[in-house]
Amino acid sequence: MPEHDAGTLAKLDEVMRSAGFTGVTRLYRHTLPEFLADTDDPGVQTLTANSDPSESVVDVYAQGHVSVAVHIGPGLAFVESPNNQWQESGRTAVAVRLRDVLDQGGLIYPVETVITDRVWYLTLPEGSVRVSDATSS
Repeated sequence: MPEHDAGTLAKLDEVMRSAGFTGVTRLYRHTLPEFLADTDDPGVQTLTANSDPSESVVDVYAQGHVSVAVHIGPGLAFVESPNNQWQESGRTAVAVRLRDVLDQGGLIYPVETVITDRVWYLTLPEGSVRVSDATSS
């Protein structure tokens, strides 16, 4: 797990607080089944990070400039609400708990280019993250 300096951790706390997030906050996305892998835990799968992400994110941990996520690191974008317009045929709706991202040393970044939903880019240092069906609690 990557270590973050005190300034990064303070900024992460500020971002979490201003967004109203806690470790148990769930964020959502639709994904293709081939990016999911089963685990030993019923109802839990892992979702592979995108190693070449193209989202435009605000680098709140540096100077606050907009950057392409590929310069931040592998990860995935998630929306705050399970009811969004991203549904596409053949995709599966999944949810991630922020704790599972933060426990692996991941960080959260606001996505700049999406205007229909509040979208967050999550870095995934381990290359994947645990997810569950978006409709489960």
